[in-house]
Amino acid sequence: METDDIFLMVARVLYDKGYQEYVDAAAIVKQKYPNVSIELLGATDFSSPMGVPKSVLEKDIADGKITYLGVTNDVPSYLKRKNVIIVLSSYHEGMSRSLMEALAMSKPIITTNIPGCKEMVDEGVNGFLVPVKNASALANAMIKYIELSDEEKEKMKHASYQKAVKQFDVKHVLEQYDKIIDEIL
Repeated sequence: METDDIFLMVARVLYDKGYQEYVDAAAIVKQKYPNVSIELLGATDFSSPMGVPKSVLEKDIADGKITYLGVTNDVPSYLKRKNVIIVLSSYHEGMSRSLMEALAMSKPIITTNIPGCKEMVDEGVNGFLVPVKNASALANAMIKYIELSDEEKEKMKHASYQKAVKQFDVKHVLEQYDKIIDEIL
């Protein structure tokens, strides 16, 4: 079975963003689907203790596990491509901007079941949640997505957009702030 799905992680290239799990999952997925695109977009920080060393990143690229896209100020141009699924295997997050952007652009999400990420996914509806630091579970979720029918993938895309509108639209967020302020006063 061929796939034209593109898995994209938008994050700084740090271990605690789940870099190693993403790369390990990529290797597992590529055993079954060798032509799948597994991409990483984000800044490197070789001086950080959690930063992935340049030599490690270069080896993972050379081994064909991932495609590193570098850094951009125009993330939406990468998101708007057809068949993009956003993956974030982070260990800890605030409310993830990359995941909120993915929802707004009708992209399915595969992410870790942690605060800041799990709020973005209704399991099996607009994506999948996986345990932290579990490359095998991440790979299984990626394969599960690949093996969905085109109709099921379209439903996930639509569900992501609907979630963005219902939960993360600025008007809705402001209404919630107003409600909290009214309760306090």
